[in-house]
Amino acid sequence: MASSYLVLINNVLRDLNEVELTSSNFSSSRGIQTAVKDYINRAIDDIINSDTEWPFTVINKSFTTVAGTRLYTRSALSTTDTKTVDFDSFTFLEASDKKETTLEYLTYSEYLDNYHERDTDPTGNSRAIPEYIYEDPQNNIGLSPVPDKATYTVKYYYYATHTALSGATDTSLIPTRFETVIAEKAKYYAFVLRGDVQNAQLSQMQFDKSIKRMRVELINKQLYMRAV
Repeated sequence: MASSYLVLINNVLRDLNEVELTSSNFSSSRGIQTAVKDYINRAIDDIINSDTEWPFTVINKSFTTVAGTRLYTRSALSTTDTKTVDFDSFTFLEASDKKETTLEYLTYSEYLDNYHERDTDPTGNSRAIPEYIYEDPQNNIGLSPVPDKATYTVKYYYYATHTALSGATDTSLIPTRFETVIAEKAKYYAFVLRGDVQNAQLSQMQFDKSIKRMRVELINKQLYMRAV
Protein backbone atom coordinates (compact mmCIF):
# COMPACT_ATOMS: atom_id res chain seq x y z
CA MET A 1 0.00 0.00 0.00
CA ALA A 2 1.36 3.41 -0.97
CA SER A 3 2.55 5.65 1.86
CA SER A 4 0.58 8.74 2.78
CA TYR A 5 1.71 12.27 2.01
CA LEU A 6 2.44 12.70 5.72
CA VAL A 7 4.72 9.65 5.77
CA LEU A 8 6.57 10.78 2.63
CA ILE A 9 7.17 14.20 4.19
CA ASN A 10 8.37 12.75 7.50
CA ASN A 11 10.75 10.37 5.72
CA VAL A 12 12.55 13.43 4.34
CA LEU A 13 12.34 15.49 7.55
CA ARG A 14 13.86 12.58 9.47
CA ASP A 15 16.82 12.38 7.10
CA LEU A 16 17.28 16.14 7.42
CA ASN A 17 17.17 15.86 11.23
CA GLU A 18 14.15 18.14 11.37
CA VAL A 19 11.01 17.96 13.51
CA GLU A 20 8.45 15.64 11.96
CA LEU A 21 4.79 16.49 11.40
CA THR A 22 1.74 14.79 12.89
CA SER A 23 -1.79 14.53 11.58
CA SER A 24 -2.86 17.17 14.12
CA ASN A 25 -0.30 19.83 13.17
CA PHE A 26 -0.03 18.96 9.47
CA SER A 27 -1.97 22.00 8.27
CA SER A 28 0.06 24.38 10.48
CA SER A 29 3.51 23.36 9.24
CA ARG A 30 6.26 25.98 9.26
CA GLY A 31 9.62 26.64 7.65
CA ILE A 32 11.40 23.56 6.37
CA GLN A 33 8.31 21.44 7.02
CA THR A 34 6.26 23.49 4.55
CA ALA A 35 9.16 23.51 2.09
CA VAL A 36 9.39 19.71 2.19
CA LYS A 37 5.67 19.51 1.45
CA ASP A 38 6.36 21.36 -1.80
CA TYR A 39 9.50 19.32 -2.50
CA ILE A 40 7.58 16.02 -2.27
CA ASN A 41 5.23 17.18 -5.02
CA ARG A 42 8.13 18.50 -7.11
CA ALA A 43 9.91 15.18 -6.74
CA ILE A 44 6.85 13.22 -7.87
CA ASP A 45 6.52 15.57 -10.86
CA ASP A 46 10.19 14.99 -11.71
CA ILE A 47 9.76 11.22 -11.60
CA ILE A 48 6.63 11.17 -13.74
CA ASN A 49 8.04 13.69 -16.23
CA SER A 50 11.30 11.76 -16.59
CA ASP A 51 9.58 9.31 -18.95
CA THR A 52 6.48 9.48 -21.11
CA GLU A 53 4.91 6.11 -20.39
CA TRP A 54 5.40 4.93 -16.83
CA PRO A 55 3.08 1.92 -16.37
CA PHE A 56 1.87 3.22 -13.00
CA THR A 57 0.39 6.31 -14.70
CA VAL A 58 -1.69 4.44 -17.29
CA ILE A 59 -5.45 5.03 -17.26
CA ASN A 60 -8.05 2.86 -18.99
CA LYS A 61 -10.62 5.15 -20.64
CA SER A 62 -13.78 4.70 -22.68
CA PHE A 63 -16.39 7.03 -24.09
CA THR A 64 -19.59 6.86 -26.09
CA THR A 65 -19.72 8.61 -29.43
CA VAL A 66 -22.04 11.52 -30.19
CA ALA A 67 -23.79 11.29 -33.54
CA GLY A 68 -22.36 13.93 -35.88
CA THR A 69 -19.46 14.84 -33.55
CA ARG A 70 -15.97 14.23 -34.88
CA LEU A 71 -13.84 15.98 -32.19
CA TYR A 72 -13.81 15.16 -28.48
CA THR A 73 -12.06 17.51 -26.05
CA ARG A 74 -10.09 16.30 -23.06
CA SER A 75 -12.46 18.26 -20.87
CA ALA A 76 -15.50 16.49 -22.33
CA LEU A 77 -13.79 13.14 -21.83
CA SER A 78 -12.74 14.04 -18.26
CA THR A 79 -9.08 13.50 -19.16
CA THR A 80 -7.56 16.91 -18.45
CA ASP A 81 -4.80 15.09 -16.55
CA THR A 82 -3.54 13.54 -19.80
CA LYS A 83 0.21 13.57 -20.42
CA THR A 84 0.41 11.15 -23.37
CA VAL A 85 -2.27 9.27 -25.29
CA ASP A 86 -1.54 5.75 -26.52
CA PHE A 87 -2.98 6.04 -30.02
CA ASP A 88 -2.14 2.40 -30.77
CA SER A 89 -4.59 1.28 -28.09
CA PHE A 90 -7.85 2.64 -29.57
CA THR A 91 -10.57 0.06 -30.12
CA PHE A 92 -14.10 0.48 -31.36
CA LEU A 93 -17.25 -1.42 -30.34
CA GLU A 94 -20.31 -1.07 -32.54
CA ALA A 95 -22.65 -3.05 -30.31
CA SER A 96 -22.54 -5.59 -27.50
CA ASP A 97 -23.06 -8.45 -29.95
CA LYS A 98 -20.18 -7.31 -32.16
CA LYS A 99 -16.45 -7.82 -31.82
CA GLU A 100 -14.11 -4.95 -31.00
CA THR A 101 -12.09 -3.57 -33.88
CA THR A 102 -8.91 -1.50 -33.84
CA LEU A 103 -8.98 2.11 -34.98
CA GLU A 104 -6.06 3.06 -37.22
CA TYR A 105 -4.03 6.10 -36.13
CA LEU A 106 -3.52 8.98 -38.56
CA THR A 107 -1.27 11.99 -38.13
CA TYR A 108 -3.18 15.25 -38.38
CA SER A 109 -1.54 16.06 -41.72
CA GLU A 110 -2.61 12.65 -43.08
CA TYR A 111 -6.12 13.32 -41.88
CA LEU A 112 -6.23 16.76 -43.53
CA ASP A 113 -4.87 15.40 -46.81
CA ASN A 114 -7.23 12.45 -47.09
CA TYR A 115 -10.37 12.73 -44.96
CA HIS A 116 -11.00 16.25 -43.64
CA GLU A 117 -13.00 17.40 -46.67
CA ARG A 118 -15.20 14.32 -46.48
CA ASP A 119 -15.80 14.60 -42.74
CA THR A 120 -16.76 18.28 -42.88
CA ASP A 121 -19.45 17.72 -45.50
CA PRO A 122 -22.33 19.85 -44.12
CA THR A 123 -24.94 17.44 -45.48
CA GLY A 124 -23.79 14.73 -43.08
CA ASN A 125 -24.00 12.15 -45.86
CA SER A 126 -20.50 10.87 -45.10
CA ARG A 127 -21.24 9.88 -41.50
CA ALA A 128 -20.52 6.24 -40.81
CA ILE A 129 -18.77 3.78 -38.49
CA PRO A 130 -15.38 5.32 -37.52
CA GLU A 131 -12.25 3.62 -38.84
CA TYR A 132 -9.52 6.11 -37.94
CA ILE A 133 -8.32 8.06 -34.92
CA TYR A 134 -6.27 11.27 -34.89
CA GLU A 135 -5.34 14.20 -32.67
CA ASP A 136 -5.68 17.82 -33.76
CA PRO A 137 -3.29 20.65 -32.75
CA GLN A 138 -5.48 21.46 -29.73
CA ASN A 139 -5.12 17.89 -28.41
CA ASN A 140 -8.71 16.98 -29.25
CA ILE A 141 -9.35 13.36 -30.21
CA GLY A 142 -10.90 13.00 -33.65
CA LEU A 143 -12.85 10.15 -35.23
CA SER A 144 -13.09 9.53 -38.95
CA PRO A 145 -15.57 8.98 -40.52
CA VAL A 146 -17.74 11.12 -38.25
CA PRO A 147 -19.93 8.78 -36.16
CA ASP A 148 -23.43 8.33 -37.48
CA LYS A 149 -24.78 7.03 -34.16
CA ALA A 150 -24.53 7.82 -30.45
CA THR A 151 -24.25 4.17 -29.44
CA TYR A 152 -20.65 3.37 -30.35
CA THR A 153 -18.04 2.80 -27.64
CA VAL A 154 -14.41 3.85 -28.01
CA LYS A 155 -11.79 2.47 -25.61
CA TYR A 156 -8.17 3.49 -25.17
CA TYR A 157 -5.33 4.11 -22.72
CA TYR A 158 -3.65 7.34 -21.72
CA TYR A 159 -0.84 8.26 -19.33
CA ALA A 160 -1.74 10.69 -16.58
CA THR A 161 0.16 13.59 -15.07
CA HIS A 162 0.67 14.08 -11.34
CA THR A 163 -2.08 15.69 -9.26
CA ALA A 164 -0.42 17.49 -6.37
CA LEU A 165 -0.83 15.89 -2.95
CA SER A 166 -2.43 18.16 -0.37
CA GLY A 167 -4.10 16.20 2.41
CA ALA A 168 -2.11 14.26 5.00
CA THR A 169 -3.64 10.96 3.89
CA ASP A 170 -3.24 11.53 0.12
CA THR A 171 -1.14 8.96 -1.74
CA SER A 172 0.89 9.23 -4.93
CA LEU A 173 0.96 7.17 -8.13
CA ILE A 174 4.56 6.07 -7.48
CA PRO A 175 4.79 2.36 -6.52
CA THR A 176 5.68 1.78 -2.88
CA ARG A 177 9.03 0.16 -3.61
CA PHE A 178 10.18 3.33 -5.41
CA GLU A 179 9.14 5.83 -2.75
CA THR A 180 12.78 6.27 -1.72
CA VAL A 181 13.27 7.95 -5.11
CA ILE A 182 10.75 10.61 -4.06
CA ALA A 183 12.78 11.22 -0.89
CA GLU A 184 16.05 11.43 -2.82
CA LYS A 185 14.80 14.23 -5.06
CA ALA A 186 12.98 16.03 -2.25
CA LYS A 187 16.22 16.03 -0.22
CA TYR A 188 18.04 17.46 -3.24
CA TYR A 189 15.72 20.48 -3.17
CA ALA A 190 16.09 20.79 0.62
CA PHE A 191 19.90 20.74 0.39
CA VAL A 192 19.79 23.37 -2.36
CA LEU A 193 17.66 25.52 -0.05
CA ARG A 194 20.27 25.14 2.66
CA GLY A 195 23.15 25.87 0.30
CA ASP A 196 24.58 22.40 0.93
CA VAL A 197 26.00 21.83 -2.56
CA GLN A 198 27.82 18.57 -1.81
CA ASN A 199 24.81 16.75 -0.38
CA ALA A 200 22.58 18.22 -3.09
CA GLN A 201 24.85 16.72 -5.75
CA LEU A 202 24.90 13.36 -3.98
CA SER A 203 21.10 13.29 -3.77
CA GLN A 204 20.78 14.18 -7.45
CA MET A 205 23.25 11.45 -8.43
CA GLN A 206 21.32 8.89 -6.40
CA PHE A 207 18.06 10.09 -7.93
CA ASP A 208 19.45 9.72 -11.47
CA LYS A 209 20.64 6.17 -10.73
CA SER A 210 17.28 5.27 -9.23
CA ILE A 211 15.40 6.58 -12.28
CA LYS A 212 17.56 4.37 -14.50
CA ARG A 213 16.72 1.39 -12.30
CA MET A 214 13.02 2.21 -12.53
CA ARG A 215 13.23 2.29 -16.34
CA VAL A 216 14.96 -1.08 -16.41
CA GLU A 217 12.40 -2.68 -14.11
CA LEU A 218 9.23 -1.05 -15.42
CA ILE A 219 9.80 -0.10 -19.07
CA ASN A 220 12.86 -1.65 -20.70
CA LYS A 221 11.79 -5.25 -20.25
CA GLN A 222 13.23 -7.80 -22.65
CA LEU A 223 10.74 -10.20 -24.22
CA TYR A 224 12.05 -13.57 -25.38
CA MET A 225 10.38 -16.14 -27.59
CA ARG A 226 10.73 -19.71 -26.41
CA ALA A 227 11.48 -22.44 -28.93
CA VAL A 228 8.74 -25.03 -29.34
